[in-house]
Amino acid sequence: MTDEQKAVVQAEALVRQYYAVLDDVGSDPTADLGALESVAISQELAVRQQQYTDWRRDGWQQSGKQQLADVVPHSVNLDNSDPANGRVPSVQVDVCVDVSDVDVVDAAGTSVVEPDRATVGWVRHTVANYSWNTDAELGWRVAVSEDLQQAPCEPAS
Repeated sequence: MTDEQKAVVQAEALVRQYYAVLDDVGSDPTADLGALESVAISQELAVRQQQYTDWRRDGWQQSGKQQLADVVPHSVNLDNSDPANGRVPSVQVDVCVDVSDVDVVDAAGTSVVEPDRATVGWVRHTVANYSWNTDAELGWRVAVSEDLQQAPCEPAS
């Protein structure tokens, strides 16, 4: 297996773990937000920490789990020439996320999810390894996520 192929396998595994951690943190208001550091870094870590801090302040809680209907590697770049300035190995992974079983409720148990929310959609994650020199296998973290404006994907079965 080439280094690029290994990176794709590791990034895909990390993305699956990332969604499991988001589900755990979102559904348990006492869960340690530090768990996010095991799956996210940089901009994505800050966004998710703020999201769940806001949820806790507002008394929101998730029920149900996100399902990954499809995980598709998009690109691989193993350039580690300037880690101090963010030039680190990265893999872009497109994920079809199915949230049809997910609800978010307020402290009174009322759903805060928009009734017309799309239940499936594509998200592109940039998975980066800032620890490449010391942990090429397990140093992967989601650094950036962006919703993709493209045709919906098929729900998870």
